[in-house]
Amino acid sequence: MNLAAGSLVAAVVLLVGLRITPPPLRLLMFAPPRPGAPPSHRTHALTVVAHVTAFGGVALVGGPVLCATGIAACVVWRRLVPVRRQRRTRAAIAGAFPDFIDLLVLTVKAGCTPLQALESLGSTIDAVLRGAVHEVIQQVARGGRFADAVGEFPRRLGPIAQPLADALALSDRYGTPLAVALNRLADEARAHRRRYAEAAARQLPVRLSFPLVGCTLPSFVLLTIVPLMAGTLSSFGGLAP
Repeated sequence: MNLAAGSLVAAVVLLVGLRITPPPLRLLMFAPPRPGAPPSHRTHALTVVAHVTAFGGVALVGGPVLCATGIAACVVWRRLVPVRRQRRTRAAIAGAFPDFIDLLVLTVKAGCTPLQALESLGSTIDAVLRGAVHEVIQQVARGGRFADAVGEFPRRLGPIAQPLADALALSDRYGTPLAVALNRLADEARAHRRRYAEAAARQLPVRLSFPLVGCTLPSFVLLTIVPLMAGTLSSFGGLAP
């Protein structure tokens, strides 16, 4: 029975193995490909073999229910990892963006054009913002207009960078004063960072409740409630005729 269940689960995993790829298993079976290199047929074959071996072995040892639970956990893992990565990226952008605008204000007031300011800040700003700034500089170097290139900011950094892109584009097209607009944007970015930090602080008690319920409460029950109940039951046993 277990052999038949394991064979059935292995066949299912063989069909969906290319879509369910847990990172720990992939790292154990073979080295990750080089950045930018397309996945090879050998990589796909090893992935399928790894999944068939792992889930088939789990099905043989623990049964189909345990194997199905493992597959569901892999699917949930693949869905949750990108979401958590996006949240961390948004938090990093919200934390670094006000400092970036302050540095931009200083360089513009020092006499630099917006493009020169971005070029001078490209290697000093936070890494989460560096890619978007380098993309703007490269587009201008390839012959694009600066007002069009700054549209890369909201695409790479999210809605938080849309007012900055609009201010830089208006300054490039119509010559509007930039320092005043950047000062206002810096104030708004600091207020946004403060609101983001307050929201994260309000979520902290909810996050702490999971280790409290999962670790502290069971230990309290085992060390306090269980001995008390055991002593009570033993005393009742001694009173019985």
